[in-house]
Amino acid sequence: MNIVFVYGHMFNVQTWTRACAMLREDGIELVLFSQQQSAEKAMAFVENKSVDIFIGQFFHDLPCYAELLECSEKASMRVGLGWDMLPGFSTFSEEQVARFNQYLAKISVDNYVNGIKYLAACAGIDLAYNEPLPVQTHGLYHPEAPGLFSNAAGYHDWFVSRSGRGQGPVIGIPCYYGQIAEKNHDDIDAVIRAIESNGMIPLCVYSEGAQDAAVPLPERYPWLVYFKESAVSVSMGLSAIVNLMAGRLLSTPEDAFILQDLNVPVFQMVRLYHQSPDEWAKDSGGLGSGSLGMVYGLAQPEMAGVIEPTMTAGTIPKHDAAMDINIRRYVPVAERIDHLCKRLGRWIQLQTLPNSQKRVTIVLNNNPCKGAEATLGLAAGLDTFESLARFIRALKDAGYHVGDAPENGKAILDLFLERKAISEFRWTTVDEIVRKGGVLHRVDRVEYERMLECLPQAAKERILDDWGDFPGEGMVYRENGEPVLLVTGLIFGNLKLMIQPKRGCYGAKCNGEVCRILHDPELSPPHHWLAVYNYIQKTSDVVVHFGAHGALEFLPGKRAALSDGCFPEISLGDMPNVYLYVMDVSGDGIVAKRRGRAVMVDHLTPVHRPAVMDDDILALERLAEEYQSARDNKETKREAVVKDKMIPLMKSQNFVDATYGGEDFDEEAGLLARRIAQIRRTLAPSGMHVLGTHPDPDGIATMLSTILMKPTHEQPTLEKIAAVSGRTANNPFDDAKEVIRSVINDEPGAVSDSAEAELSKDFALWCRDIGGRINMSTREIPQLLRALNGEYIEPGLSGSLCLGKTQTLPTGRNFFTTDVQALPTRAAFEVGRELADNLIRKYIREENRFPESVGISLWSIDAFKSDGEMFCQILHLMGMRPVWDAAGRVSKIEAVPIEALSLLVDEKTISPRPRIDVVIQTSGILRDMVPHFADLVDEAAVLASRLDESHELNFIRKHTDERLAELKKELGEKVTESEMGRMASFRVFSSAPGTYGIGVGLALDASAWESEADLAETYVNWGGYAYGSDRAGDFSRISGQKARRLYAGNLKTIDVTYMRQYSPEYDLVDCGCYAGYLGGMSVAVKAVAGKSARVYWADTNAVGDLSVRDLKDDIEISVKAKLLNKNWIENQKKHGYKGAGGVSGRVNNLFKWSATTGKVEKCVFDKIVETYIRDRENLDWLRTENPYALEELTRRLLEAESRGLWEASPDMLDDVRHAALLIEGDMEEIMGNVNEEFQGGKVDVLTAGDVDKWEPEWRLAFDK
Repeated sequence: MNIVFVYGHMFNVQTWTRACAMLREDGIELVLFSQQQSAEKAMAFVENKSVDIFIGQFFHDLPCYAELLECSEKASMRVGLGWDMLPGFSTFSEEQVARFNQYLAKISVDNYVNGIKYLAACAGIDLAYNEPLPVQTHGLYHPEAPGLFSNAAGYHDWFVSRSGRGQGPVIGIPCYYGQIAEKNHDDIDAVIRAIESNGMIPLCVYSEGAQDAAVPLPERYPWLVYFKESAVSVSMGLSAIVNLMAGRLLSTPEDAFILQDLNVPVFQMVRLYHQSPDEWAKDSGGLGSGSLGMVYGLAQPEMAGVIEPTMTAGTIPKHDAAMDINIRRYVPVAERIDHLCKRLGRWIQLQTLPNSQKRVTIVLNNNPCKGAEATLGLAAGLDTFESLARFIRALKDAGYHVGDAPENGKAILDLFLERKAISEFRWTTVDEIVRKGGVLHRVDRVEYERMLECLPQAAKERILDDWGDFPGEGMVYRENGEPVLLVTGLIFGNLKLMIQPKRGCYGAKCNGEVCRILHDPELSPPHHWLAVYNYIQKTSDVVVHFGAHGALEFLPGKRAALSDGCFPEISLGDMPNVYLYVMDVSGDGIVAKRRGRAVMVDHLTPVHRPAVMDDDILALERLAEEYQSARDNKETKREAVVKDKMIPLMKSQNFVDATYGGEDFDEEAGLLARRIAQIRRTLAPSGMHVLGTHPDPDGIATMLSTILMKPTHEQPTLEKIAAVSGRTANNPFDDAKEVIRSVINDEPGAVSDSAEAELSKDFALWCRDIGGRINMSTREIPQLLRALNGEYIEPGLSGSLCLGKTQTLPTGRNFFTTDVQALPTRAAFEVGRELADNLIRKYIREENRFPESVGISLWSIDAFKSDGEMFCQILHLMGMRPVWDAAGRVSKIEAVPIEALSLLVDEKTISPRPRIDVVIQTSGILRDMVPHFADLVDEAAVLASRLDESHELNFIRKHTDERLAELKKELGEKVTESEMGRMASFRVFSSAPGTYGIGVGLALDASAWESEADLAETYVNWGGYAYGSDRAGDFSRISGQKARRLYAGNLKTIDVTYMRQYSPEYDLVDCGCYAGYLGGMSVAVKAVAGKSARVYWADTNAVGDLSVRDLKDDIEISVKAKLLNKNWIENQKKHGYKGAGGVSGRVNNLFKWSATTGKVEKCVFDKIVETYIRDRENLDWLRTENPYALEELTRRLLEAESRGLWEASPDMLDDVRHAALLIEGDMEEIMGNVNEEFQGGKVDVLTAGDVDKWEPEWRLAFDK
């Protein structure tokens, strides 16, 4: 009898191979084929042999799914296994298939043999078989033991008798029973032996992995039973867990309490199933192609609060000649396992070392590009220094030796600046740092080269190639004629406070010469960075990175499963890394976890609310309502009077030009109403969060009201809540907030019984529940202290509270993100379709034609905060749609039939529409953390390029064909036509593997440009790497192929550049990265195409508005809601130095938008001057609290004027120059006598043509 078994994922090949040999004795020829490796061989076998039974376990994501289905029909009988098989595949009855599955439920050669015999009997063969036997699938394992152990006492007795050791840190090691049964456990053995050789006691428990949540706890988690038994019966309590299981360690997030009870850190070991250790070593990605390894090796374990994902083993296929199949063998990576054991030892030391002896280093972030002196303690949403002071007080109370550390935030900041305990920059020289006492340590040549010699050879060579021999050029001081590198900071007892060193530049200046990372995004960190982090390693038991975010996790190296040659690993060594992080910056935080070994402790965001409008705008809003009322009632005289009142206010608030004379007033009044409404719904922070505090009742009510701005099915709208207040509901937000405040304060009669019933049954419960969880932010500091004790930090979801993600509460947790493989959702596709249609409609109104190509910047936040809405917008523009499988995951992309593509142009007109080309520039985080989004867009582009449709109906094919013709002309026979076709279909671009960012922001910060062409060259050189799926046609995977000319060619066809703000908390002026990406693309399009594209913007706002707007309008809305808003300014003032830095940072971002898009009006810069230079109170505040921020602000305004970005009036320009001179005098007084060269307030314009080391591979002249 011939039986064929074609298997897909998670197949126990070795056990089945033994079963084949046993079945052969009974006349059954069972032949195994891997769908991944030998699907075609399986089909050939079925074609040429008579097959009695065909067993199929196929998967859509593996080759030849449809072909195997068709081929299987030639067999007499069939049985299907697994979730991906079609319901009608099996010819056996449901009862017979269920019975067969019982034989296969546990790995057992005897059960496998009898299961096949049972099938044969069902098929009519007279053959005896046995019932399924019970299988013991859990126990304790050690490679040196004579057998397996069924209890901890037996294992303990054996271990003590063998090793002579009964005491020591115990490391629990959950692993799979399947590996033990398959005798494929070399990696498990290596981990056990390494743990033991490092003085720890391994306690390895094998089981089948997490069971269904309905299963009782002991059966669900056998490893938990053994760990507890070990602690109770033989006093071997755990110190840590090293998890060798992939996927979900816990069945549900709610089960995290079992790990909280154990209260030890859980380390995640990563096993690669499709790469050998050698292939992994050469792979820039670290996890191979696709995203399954990321999901099962990283994302799902993170939901259990695991930390420090570490490469453990690769896979090498071993060919079984008798069966003609490859059997996978796991091959351990010894160096990585040993490195983890060293890190384990450091974490365990934190559990036992008295607090008074623990050496803690706190690293604050800094953004030199925005002014090193102006941005100390950079941290999203956090009042850094006040938070730091509270943390230091807690350390002192917990018994840490913190000496005479200040307990006041401003005092800490003042010490940093007084001692210049920072890096050199425009207003700081190494001589000044030494003179003022900011030096902690001097690193000489001997010490540095001793460290360098310990690095892998490739990393060492790369550092020396990039930066030359010691000492390099940054932070170098001559002492007795010999160079030393200065390590700066403050020290109090066992506590050090330090500013993160510069990552890619050097010197007491900021220009195109010293900004080396601008020239080379793959640049290794400089000598000074390595010296500083080596010093931290040698003098610290733990490092705390304080606030989101720094540069360590973005250093060059693999995207995950890092090697010893990756620079985040080199920087950290074996030092534990605790990271205080804002709760809603998901993508960057996950990078820190996976690349920076960060144990997250997240903190609350500031309270956000709709912008509180200034009196003049409120007055204008009332007049606009009055004007509309007069029009509606046909009161012509009142209408004219109100109009006359409105026009001066509209001019003064820059809603119309100064020359406006009232023409087309009805249209302008309508536009005014819409823009004021947009300001009203723009969220602004009410100050910053202070670590370990919670908002007052009014703040909590504000947060709940903000959550409810976006309608949900579960809770009433703000309007409905406001209605029960009895107020007029002119301002539903504030009226609703008062109702909510009364509810959470339990004020008697706050909401009547009838009103509560009208709102919703559970409304009050919801308010108190969410309010209570917000209040739990008081545990943020205790959670940090627990992390410093080497304890377990429970997991929690990251996301935007303002978008209703209340699962993100409480804070103080080790956050994770949603399972990106489950994205996009169907709901996101509906939103994406509407966004796409709105974009097309807007372009048609303005240009009277369809756009041929749209350039889009796509970030990972689209997945983490919007469930893939913008990704779906891209697909819909292309006339494509996702296909979801039964599990709700997108399995492929399909084309919408061209005749079904249409657009509702207006209320009456439905128009057929073409497929619109899309060129995307992804962030490095999306490329690394959500790779299937990039893959699917690439697959869509290839599919559309191959459709048999005219160029008029398919712009994607049109542009691919045009590019192919150009490539044929350019390359001739140098490459095959197939390869040229692949290149012509590239639409997905990003930065080089292992790098992040787009470079344009750096060029603008360093003033390293003269013309738009310079910015375009930076953009294309940084972002011109192509990425593509191996499922796109017959092509291999594209993982960062240099394709700058192809990218420039794509940019030429773009009609619209577009981006969407993914989170209502941060708008386009808050974050300079928006200007770098969207502005960079816009200026590059203009440079390469010789014409400007339209620049559009949309946002993910709190009320669900899906309109697509001109970038210029949103810039002005943001400026009115924040930078020019008196309420916002007063809230910034509460936070002194940090608040002033926020002002200058936003002005800098306006400069970036102006330089890249020209979309910042003169009046915006004028208003900035009026608000911060001419307003004496605001000027004095900036000058007193953060003079460096004021210097940055004035310098950017003067640079904007000198470059023609701002047409300043003579008197306004004089005012800015006067302020600049004033602050320059302050700076020089602060510095004292300095003999060294420093840049100060000068703007040195140095471009690639001026700097020898800056050699761009692509120049605009190449494509002219």
